Amino acid sequence: MVSLVLGVHLVCAFGATAVFWVPLAAAKGGPLHIAAGRLYARLIYATAATGAPLAVLLGVTASEPGAARTAAFLAYLITILVQPVHHGIAVVRARRGAFAPTSFHAVAAWTVMLAGLAMGGAALAWREWGFLLVSPIGPVMGWRALRYARNASRLNFPGSANRENSTGKHFWREEHIVAMVVSGMAVHTAMLVFGLTRTLQITMEGAAALVPWLLPALVGLPWLVWRVRRERRAFS
Repeated sequence: MVSLVLGVHLVCAFGATAVFWVPLAAAKGGPLHIAAGRLYARLIYATAATGAPLAVLLGVTASEPGAARTAAFLAYLITILVQPVHHGIAVVRARRGAFAPTSFHAVAAWTVMLAGLAMGGAALAWREWGFLLVSPIGPVMGWRALRYARNASRLNFPGSANRENSTGKHFWREEHIVAMVVSGMAVHTAMLVFGLTRTLQITMEGAAALVPWLLPALVGLPWLVWRVRRERRAFS
């Protein structure tokens, strides 16, 4: 049974990593972009649903500290996969109407934020520098989601004269892009780190060991900054 769940988990994770690039390259708002985006979201949710019991099992059966730490990180990883995707889809769905965050939206935002802070503290104590590099994702994405929901509620989105500067007419596009790309960076990090060390059995030492942790961010963050600036210029 465990092997079956692990197999499904890996297929969904690899699938999400591959499908991520399709909506990124497709015409925004077009049929391919929408269909691929929906498939990506479903694969992420399936990855999380199958990864959660595996993380719990690893934590319960861990016979040495390294395995227990990995289980804790996997649990955190699930939150930074699911929450950005859920938030990114929510802002798109509300683009033509009032953004009404659900209870799950708030719980997910607080969970990913607190999980990131806890992971950061634990990573320092454990001297797990890879975990530390990924830990800020939770607080940043949780804060963004809560800020967006607060601004949307205060400004009665849409319809406010100030909406261009906060949750505005086009700001949902920026929020959607940031959320989905961050989720993509997280799943690529997971695939690089665990794919190299677990699947391919590649051992990396010293500074080289941080390359799989850093590479998705080194590629994704500059692109994301460029894309957001382009988005703001287009609607300024």
